[in-house]
Amino acid sequence: MGLNKNCTPRELAVELCKRPRHRVSMAAVISDNYGIFAWGWNHAGCDGNGVHAEEHALSRANPRRLHGATITIAGIRHRKNGTGFVFSKPCENRCARLIKKFGLKKIEFITKTREWKTIFL
Repeated sequence: MGLNKNCTPRELAVELCKRPRHRVSMAAVISDNYGIFAWGWNHAGCDGNGVHAEEHALSRANPRRLHGATITIAGIRHRKNGTGFVFSKPCENRCARLIKKFGLKKIEFITKTREWKTIFL
Protein backbone atom coordinates (compact mmCIF):
# COMPACT_ATOMS: atom_id res chain seq x y z
CA MET A 1 0.00 0.00 0.00
CA GLY A 2 2.98 2.30 0.41
CA LEU A 3 2.02 3.95 3.72
CA ASN A 4 4.37 4.21 6.63
CA LYS A 5 3.37 2.93 10.05
CA ASN A 6 2.79 6.50 11.26
CA CYS A 7 0.00 7.38 8.81
CA THR A 8 -3.10 9.09 10.15
CA PRO A 9 -6.58 7.51 10.09
CA ARG A 10 -7.58 9.98 7.36
CA GLU A 11 -4.57 9.07 5.21
CA LEU A 12 -5.25 5.34 5.61
CA ALA A 13 -8.96 5.70 4.76
CA VAL A 14 -8.17 7.60 1.54
CA GLU A 15 -5.40 5.18 0.59
CA LEU A 16 -7.66 2.13 1.07
CA CYS A 17 -10.23 3.72 -1.26
CA LYS A 18 -7.65 4.07 -4.02
CA ARG A 19 -7.57 0.30 -4.42
CA PRO A 20 -10.50 -0.12 -6.79
CA ARG A 21 -12.81 -2.97 -5.86
CA HIS A 22 -16.07 -1.42 -7.02
CA ARG A 23 -17.19 1.61 -8.96
CA VAL A 24 -17.41 3.34 -5.56
CA SER A 25 -14.85 2.27 -2.97
CA MET A 26 -15.50 3.10 0.68
CA ALA A 27 -13.13 2.62 3.61
CA ALA A 28 -13.47 3.04 7.37
CA VAL A 29 -10.64 3.29 9.91
CA ILE A 30 -11.13 3.02 13.68
CA SER A 31 -8.70 4.65 16.10
CA ASP A 32 -8.36 5.69 19.71
CA ASN A 33 -5.76 7.48 21.84
CA TYR A 34 -3.31 4.63 21.19
CA GLY A 35 -3.64 4.71 17.39
CA ILE A 36 -5.33 2.84 14.56
CA PHE A 37 -6.64 -0.60 15.52
CA ALA A 38 -9.08 -1.64 12.78
CA TRP A 39 -10.07 -0.84 9.21
CA GLY A 40 -12.45 -2.16 6.63
CA TRP A 41 -13.84 -1.56 3.16
CA ASN A 42 -17.05 -2.20 1.28
CA HIS A 43 -17.37 -5.61 -0.37
CA ALA A 44 -19.94 -8.15 -1.54
CA GLY A 45 -19.82 -10.28 1.61
CA CYS A 46 -20.29 -14.04 1.89
CA ASP A 47 -23.98 -13.88 1.03
CA GLY A 48 -23.61 -11.32 -1.77
CA ASN A 49 -25.81 -8.77 0.00
CA GLY A 50 -22.97 -6.33 0.58
CA VAL A 51 -20.99 -5.26 3.62
CA HIS A 52 -20.48 -1.57 4.33
CA ALA A 53 -16.99 -0.33 5.18
CA GLU A 54 -18.10 0.68 8.68
CA GLU A 55 -19.55 -2.78 9.36
CA HIS A 56 -16.37 -4.45 8.11
CA ALA A 57 -14.12 -2.28 10.30
CA LEU A 58 -16.31 -2.83 13.38
CA SER A 59 -16.30 -6.60 12.82
CA ARG A 60 -12.49 -6.63 12.73
CA ALA A 61 -11.99 -4.42 15.82
CA ASN A 62 -11.17 -5.40 19.38
CA PRO A 63 -14.55 -4.71 21.06
CA ARG A 64 -12.85 -3.55 24.27
CA ARG A 65 -11.30 -0.61 22.38
CA LEU A 66 -14.45 0.56 20.59
CA HIS A 67 -16.05 2.56 23.43
CA GLY A 68 -14.94 6.17 23.00
CA ALA A 69 -13.11 5.52 19.71
CA THR A 70 -13.25 7.47 16.43
CA ILE A 71 -14.32 6.11 13.05
CA THR A 72 -12.95 7.83 9.93
CA ILE A 73 -14.72 7.19 6.61
CA ALA A 74 -13.74 8.04 3.04
CA GLY A 75 -15.14 7.17 -0.36
CA ILE A 76 -13.90 7.44 -3.94
CA ARG A 77 -15.79 6.99 -7.22
CA HIS A 78 -13.58 5.34 -9.84
CA ARG A 79 -14.09 6.65 -13.39
CA LYS A 80 -12.36 6.13 -16.71
CA ASN A 81 -11.05 9.69 -16.57
CA GLY A 82 -9.87 9.56 -12.94
CA THR A 83 -11.38 9.47 -9.49
CA GLY A 84 -13.52 11.76 -7.35
CA PHE A 85 -14.41 11.79 -3.69
CA VAL A 86 -17.94 10.96 -2.57
CA PHE A 87 -19.91 12.15 0.47
CA SER A 88 -19.04 9.51 3.06
CA LYS A 89 -21.27 10.14 6.07
CA PRO A 90 -22.52 6.80 7.50
CA CYS A 91 -26.01 5.75 6.49
CA GLU A 92 -28.53 6.27 9.31
CA ASN A 93 -30.39 2.96 9.01
CA ARG A 94 -27.44 0.63 9.21
CA CYS A 95 -24.01 2.03 9.98
CA ALA A 96 -24.83 4.99 12.25
CA ARG A 97 -26.85 2.68 14.48
CA LEU A 98 -23.94 0.21 14.75
CA ILE A 99 -21.48 3.01 15.52
CA LYS A 100 -23.71 4.26 18.34
CA LYS A 101 -24.37 0.72 19.60
CA PHE A 102 -20.65 0.06 20.06
CA GLY A 103 -20.12 3.38 21.85
CA LEU A 104 -17.85 5.19 19.41
CA LYS A 105 -17.75 8.90 20.23
CA LYS A 106 -16.63 10.58 17.02
CA ILE A 107 -17.31 10.17 13.30
CA GLU A 108 -15.06 11.80 10.69
CA PHE A 109 -16.10 11.68 7.05
CA ILE A 110 -15.04 13.22 3.77
CA THR A 111 -17.17 15.30 1.40
CA LYS A 112 -17.17 15.51 -2.39
CA THR A 113 -14.83 18.50 -2.13
CA ARG A 114 -12.38 16.52 0.04
CA GLU A 115 -13.26 18.49 3.17
CA TRP A 116 -13.39 16.57 6.43
CA LYS A 117 -16.44 16.90 8.68
CA THR A 118 -16.70 15.69 12.28
CA ILE A 119 -19.72 14.56 14.28
CA PHE A 120 -19.45 14.05 18.05
CA LEU A 121 -21.87 11.50 19.51
